[in-house]
Amino acid sequence: MCWKAEYAFLIVFSTTVDYYTANKMSRLSDRKSRLPYLMISLISNLGLLFSFKYFNFFNDSARAVFEQFDIFYNVPEFNLFLPVGISFYTFQALSYSIDVYRGDFKAEKNFGYFALFISYWPQLVAGPIERPGDLQPQLKQNFDFDYDRVKQGLIRILYGFFKKVVIADRLGLFVQQVYGNTDGHGGWVDPSYEHGGFAIILATWMFAIQVYCDFGGYCDIAIGSAKIMGHNLTDNFKTPYFSKTIREFWERWHITLTVWVRDYLYIPLGGSRVSFGRMLFNNWFTLTIMGLWHGANWTYVMFGFIHGFFIVMSRIWDRYFPKLTLPQLLPGMKAFTGVFLAFWIFNLTCIPDIFFRSNTVGDAWGIIQNIFSPDTTSYLIHNSAAKGAVPSVIEFWVSIACVALLLFTDYKLYTNKSVGIDKFVVAKPFYARWSFYVVFLVIVTLFAYTSKSVFIYFAF
Repeated sequence: MCWKAEYAFLIVFSTTVDYYTANKMSRLSDRKSRLPYLMISLISNLGLLFSFKYFNFFNDSARAVFEQFDIFYNVPEFNLFLPVGISFYTFQALSYSIDVYRGDFKAEKNFGYFALFISYWPQLVAGPIERPGDLQPQLKQNFDFDYDRVKQGLIRILYGFFKKVVIADRLGLFVQQVYGNTDGHGGWVDPSYEHGGFAIILATWMFAIQVYCDFGGYCDIAIGSAKIMGHNLTDNFKTPYFSKTIREFWERWHITLTVWVRDYLYIPLGGSRVSFGRMLFNNWFTLTIMGLWHGANWTYVMFGFIHGFFIVMSRIWDRYFPKLTLPQLLPGMKAFTGVFLAFWIFNLTCIPDIFFRSNTVGDAWGIIQNIFSPDTTSYLIHNSAAKGAVPSVIEFWVSIACVALLLFTDYKLYTNKSVGIDKFVVAKPFYARWSFYVVFLVIVTLFAYTSKSVFIYFAF
């Protein structure tokens, strides 16, 4: 409401509709009679999401197609802003309605508690996307002050700040030097600063770490804030860049969205209970939809489409070549194969990240083509076309050192079955806990890159 007061009506409307339809469904015994109320909820929520987020995207795409055939098309655009957090609270509201329809969750009678579930402030604008059975019962419990719980929450918040303001915002400076110099058509705004080869690869690696620390940092802060109040939110990231397969990556990356799409889209389409070909289509389709969820741009569609392609290829390989895996081919080199596979999967996920970061598909293809061209400038030279501050050599090495600390910490979490940083730290001896507190507090205090940078996923 501070940003645009009238947009508060959207979440109030969604909350009211879902409260009404869920309570109507709870009074009916069979799914057939519940279906009309479910449809009201689906049409209302998805209608708002489509109108404010996707109408202009599909409208512009249709106009471009009609213009290719010289067909008159005069549907005007809506001059609308994207409401903050609409993708997150819409999916959270839909999960509630669908669970009540299925009989998996009883409708909440108290409007206040239901409204609190939809608008729970730590995770309202960027997740995690909570399920009603996980969060709503916690909202009715009373919590006294608990030192250990508050300590764990503060640890999680501290680690989230480290990811966001020390790593993500600083890496954004270097990413901008390459991705901020594109002209929208596959070329460079300033031809005197044409980046190629390793500069693009390094910028893409940095963006992969940036978006992980930016979104993962937000989730850590949200989870920590909720924990202080006594509520346990779902972990959204579990050391994803140590994954050994692309399927494992999606079990560790944006977990709540992955599980949401699995339960409410993939399984209803037949999941893995259908023919192998249909199962491949289900995988590819759901990953593409996950890409479109991120934003109304073909770059996000390509992001999901490429990830879907990787999932399909991994399914085909597992089915027809189950014995042709690196650990089986090199059984005596477990450590080497683990590092190699993690690095391989990391680089695979960087390919769709090029589309995710680019402003247009043309920019993405131009960047991919320039990967194979020689470097013509130093990566750290100021790019006059890029917006924002100019990174320095010192900032570069501070970034490298902090990323190394992040990977070391994540590796420790990964080897401890991806337990949260809060539980990992409190289980350590006194000297180890206080070493963590002091080191990360000093790093955040001295090396936070203060800027007006918002969280990346606020845009979705």
